[in-house]
Amino acid sequence: MNALTINLSTDVQEKVDLIAMEKGVTPEALLSEMASEMVQQYDAYKRFRDMQERGKDKIDVALALLRRD
Repeated sequence: MNALTINLSTDVQEKVDLIAMEKGVTPEALLSEMASEMVQQYDAYKRFRDMQERGKDKIDVALALLRRD
């Protein structure tokens, strides 16, 4: 596992500490979980954009499939 140092404002640090406490985890674990979630969301976004790009010239084919009875 790698370490990363980030600077947080006092307000943000206090809120991170509060959220972590309410969730029963350490602030480090909370931030790690948040970063993992962001990476997953970004990967899903990239997959969607890639599929969108691959399908952009296939609109007529897709509409024809939807019109089938």
